[in-house]
Amino acid sequence: MHQLKAFKQRYLLRNHLFACLMIWSIVPVHAQDPSVNTLDLYRTGAPVNCTFTAIDRNDSLLVYALVEFTESISESVWISHSWFLSGKEVLDSVMVSTNSRSKVIQWSFSQDQVPALITLSLDWKARSWTYQEHFPMNAFHTSGGVWLWRSGLPQMKPWINLGDSIQVVAPDRENIYVYYYGHPFEPARPPMTVNPGKNSGSLSIDSILILKPGTHYKPASIGLYFFQGDSTTTEGTSLVVADESFPQPRKISDLTEPLIYITTRNEFRKLKEDLSNKQAFDKFWLSTLGSADKAREAIRRFYQNAEETNVLFTSYKEGWKTDRGMIYTVIGPPLSIVKDHDTETWIYRGLSGDDELSFVFKKVRNIFSNNHYELFRNKAYDRTWFLAIDRWRKGQIR
Repeated sequence: MHQLKAFKQRYLLRNHLFACLMIWSIVPVHAQDPSVNTLDLYRTGAPVNCTFTAIDRNDSLLVYALVEFTESISESVWISHSWFLSGKEVLDSVMVSTNSRSKVIQWSFSQDQVPALITLSLDWKARSWTYQEHFPMNAFHTSGGVWLWRSGLPQMKPWINLGDSIQVVAPDRENIYVYYYGHPFEPARPPMTVNPGKNSGSLSIDSILILKPGTHYKPASIGLYFFQGDSTTTEGTSLVVADESFPQPRKISDLTEPLIYITTRNEFRKLKEDLSNKQAFDKFWLSTLGSADKAREAIRRFYQNAEETNVLFTSYKEGWKTDRGMIYTVIGPPLSIVKDHDTETWIYRGLSGDDELSFVFKKVRNIFSNNHYELFRNKAYDRTWFLAIDRWRKGQIR
């Protein structure tokens, strides 16, 4: 794919920057200004990265933003944030943690004041960075009073690596029930497949463990863990435990699985027959692209996309298996992203001769994750999808 042109900066560099100055303002609208491109949220290799998470506590919602810098902040940084709240009063933010390379910001809301969108902007390195996230309560799955913490802060990512530990916090609970699922979740269906996928029914629980609140817990196996303070409800919080190399795929099995998106059924079946056979994996790429140089570049780009999706879109399953991860892995990052109350619209240009093509994802309530989005599938994506696959197989990478 052709290199995407950097979008124009949305804000002029301010003449005078203030070190770590925090401001807030209320914008009385429900949706993002369509001129705001929030692609910065999905630039994992950028000098600045931002991650949002939310924790429900009784009748309030705590929203956290982790802003990370690739180098020490040796110059002034202007950070501002705006909530779309239809004129409702906003509580001040609190800086709960700061050091030379990261800042954690917290806001607290009652549930009838939860904003549709947050926009966080900062000026650094002679440019502006813009991040947006939304927390629609109709798609929010409550934690049931169980929270996961690391180093005195909420766990910002939905996953940890095998060997890491997590503190399980649950005030006013006598026990915490931990349900382990070793279930291999299915990858996303192609964007033009409008028929429902296979109905796997309810997941089978592989094991149950009871912990005391405040325990520092080190999961023993790769898989999905669901923590509950009250086992009679569906409320709880989950955590994906991945291997030591995650989010980067390194094992042959991890490298093979995402190929389901760009292989034929027979090709994928043969690759799966012996996941310890690296020669079969190498042979697929070399024979398909016909050139060692093309194969090396395609492998580099394909698994770079897969790694980024694991960072960005992991929910209750690996990021590359999600709907957003599928589109990002095969088609690449969009030219722009527009967020609304509970949707994301990814905009591409020039994929199949069209001036503009959009993929719309809706945030949907899920028992395991508050980061679950589903694509509005359409048979009209058929041509674009197969053209994208064909480019990978010919080494015509944009």
